[in-house]
Amino acid sequence: MMKIQVKELDDQLTLQVEGRLAGAFVPELENCWQAARANQHNRKISVDLKSVICIDRAGRTLLQLMHRNGVGFLRAGLAIQDILEQIMEPPECRH
Repeated sequence: MMKIQVKELDDQLTLQVEGRLAGAFVPELENCWQAARANQHNRKISVDLKSVICIDRAGRTLLQLMHRNGVGFLRAGLAIQDILEQIMEPPECRH
């Protein structure tokens, strides 16, 4: 199960994700992000992953796409932080 809350504060829009970013839940986050992009032209979009318990390959792919499109990531546990570091690492640094 996954839950997404949208929080707006000044020039920042945060998608707070809870649960599993995996399987059928990945398109749910993608749809929420795309809707935010369409409606929030001047706001910075961030994703709060503090309450995410697992991310599968599709979830990683979506987070990579979001990162390439300027989305920031906030507050993640150690396991999720490791995944984010891999996603944000420049391609020339990967082994």
